[in-house]
Amino acid sequence: MKNKKWLISAVAGIVVALGIGTAFVSSHNSSEVKGNGELEELHPLQMKKFMKEDGTGFVMYSYDEDNRDIYMNEVKKALKENEVNGKELNNNDPQFEGTKGQSDYGVTQRTDTLAAYKKGELKQEIKFEDYDPSQLETELSHFIETSKELYFEK
Repeated sequence: MKNKKWLISAVAGIVVALGIGTAFVSSHNSSEVKGNGELEELHPLQMKKFMKEDGTGFVMYSYDEDNRDIYMNEVKKALKENEVNGKELNNNDPQFEGTKGQSDYGVTQRTDTLAAYKKGELKQEIKFEDYDPSQLETELSHFIETSKELYFEK
């Protein structure tokens, strides 16, 4: 009877160990940033909090109101294609104080860009106006894919 209990305990231990090992391996190979292509618009103080507490992911910093909708649409398509979410800080947000710059809200990238941050540190950015509108989605998608490989996959 003792041998049977010991055998059951040993088998249960092995199953638990395999489950933990599988979970570790699968999470170890996955990306830190994931999602379904959402671009969350944050007020400046919300962005500051995000950058201070987490600061990892993709951030769009908008300045040009005339092209903002176009840029947002292209960024959303690229985020969706790469199965990640992003955050947006809009310089024209009513809560963005005119005497402050984006760095006061935790963002160090240039205006009208999409950037990759890891733990609040700017890793790289892509400037929207550097690309023809017909090529922007492709370039953004490539930027996100490359950033995921370089900074977010372990």
